[in-house]
Amino acid sequence: MSDQSLFAGKRILVTGATGLIGRALVPRLLETGAELRTTSTSPASRGFPHHARAVEHMVGDLTDRRFADSAAAGMDGMIHLAGRRGSVGIQTTQAATMLGENALICMNALEAARRAGVARIVYTSTVSVYPPMDLYREDLAWSANPHPADQYAAWAKRLAEKLIEAYKVQYGLDNIAIVRPVNTFGPYDNFDPKTALVVPALIGRALSGQNPFVVWGDGTAVRDFLYVDDLVDGILLAYERGLGQGPINLGSGRGYSIREVVEAVLAGAGLRPELRWDMSKPAGEARKVADITRARRILGFEPRIGLAEGIRRTIAWYRHSAR
Repeated sequence: MSDQSLFAGKRILVTGATGLIGRALVPRLLETGAELRTTSTSPASRGFPHHARAVEHMVGDLTDRRFADSAAAGMDGMIHLAGRRGSVGIQTTQAATMLGENALICMNALEAARRAGVARIVYTSTVSVYPPMDLYREDLAWSANPHPADQYAAWAKRLAEKLIEAYKVQYGLDNIAIVRPVNTFGPYDNFDPKTALVVPALIGRALSGQNPFVVWGDGTAVRDFLYVDDLVDGILLAYERGLGQGPINLGSGRGYSIREVVEAVLAGAGLRPELRWDMSKPAGEARKVADITRARRILGFEPRIGLAEGIRRTIAWYRHSAR
């Protein structure tokens, strides 16, 4: 970040602040001198206990329009992170929640910010909005439907992106940055193998002592992963430089094979279980990686923390927090 005046002394709202991304973002914003208001369905003491006294935290649900309005009132900026999140299994079994509640959360937050005259907004979308393709490029998101496994949450995010487009058409607003992060991991993630996403699920299984360590597929499928601190960098850069620039991917810039991920998890944990690849199970699409050319050009974004280092940091945090 180069322009501290965008943050210092400004009142900034962070929605969904007690989740994975919010817990990394809140301390970074406090370091800039921003005055924070945060929202979550959980108390601040559960999300960022070391910083709870430094923020104005509101407990509530953004599916309630009145709560969204009260949260946005008097704010200079907003970084919208809130939403229902879960594994592919959750997205399938809770399809109505993933579509209906996520759409309400996003639209209520954006509408509240617009009515309150919030000057700068970052809307956190997702690469799940893309149809199946090897390389996610921003201008291809609407070329087909999202993948069926992610479709309900993806359509909610797509609708909110369309609302942002409509704001420009109807009101001439160009004060919103849209970021599309890839699969993000780090401290405070969900490590329950039944509900977690890929990296934390593997970490949770490894540290529970599973042996043999069974992984679906043959390990050649390539996916894009980003450590949470790098995502926070991208979000803050988008707040500064990304307004009105259209959607911007935030990812690793290269992608990693599932075999690389598994090996990094086991090495980071210092474990050597018997590793078995179950090729009778589906491995999914061969490659799904985000093109971050726009992020580099517009934001000056470049990930700093590689997969192995991010996994090592996450495992260290997990072991320390489990004491």
